[in-house]
Amino acid sequence: MKPRYGYGFFSVDPTGEFRQKILFFYWDPDEELHRSTSTPSGMRQELETMRRNMQAYVDSERILVNGRVVRARVVHVGVGYLSSTKRPYVEFLITFRGDFVKGANSYENHYERERVGYDYRVVWAFPEGFKIVRAELGLPYELVDDRILVLDVRKGYEIPGYELIEFLAP
Repeated sequence: MKPRYGYGFFSVDPTGEFRQKILFFYWDPDEELHRSTSTPSGMRQELETMRRNMQAYVDSERILVNGRVVRARVVHVGVGYLSSTKRPYVEFLITFRGDFVKGANSYENHYERERVGYDYRVVWAFPEGFKIVRAELGLPYELVDDRILVLDVRKGYEIPGYELIEFLAP
């Protein structure tokens, strides 16, 4: 099973909750994932393994909101297929919470530097009234209406292992 593409939609709530929905799309010519999830017990076991692996990954990150460390939790894992059992996807929902203040706020993430093995896109959506004032992501991004940040990453790019988004809250 080989990863082909990733997509992440990161939604920020005015209360300080961050919700990350991440989809990984695969090419699985031998239908390994379908075989391992074809029974209810196989599905439960596979989903729990995926949840544990993703939780270990997010536990290795150092996430800060306004300078305070926060802990991300994997709260959902799902598996599905795009027109064929040879084209599975895996869906993760990850949440964490920070305390916002009126005015300047920041999100930071420190993680392991790596070379990307597949293309992916990340979209950050901040609430109405919020404004992204600066982002340090290690590669170009697009800012839409001052509160939507769009980032496309190409296979082979080395991500720096650090990201920062500074934003204003009303």
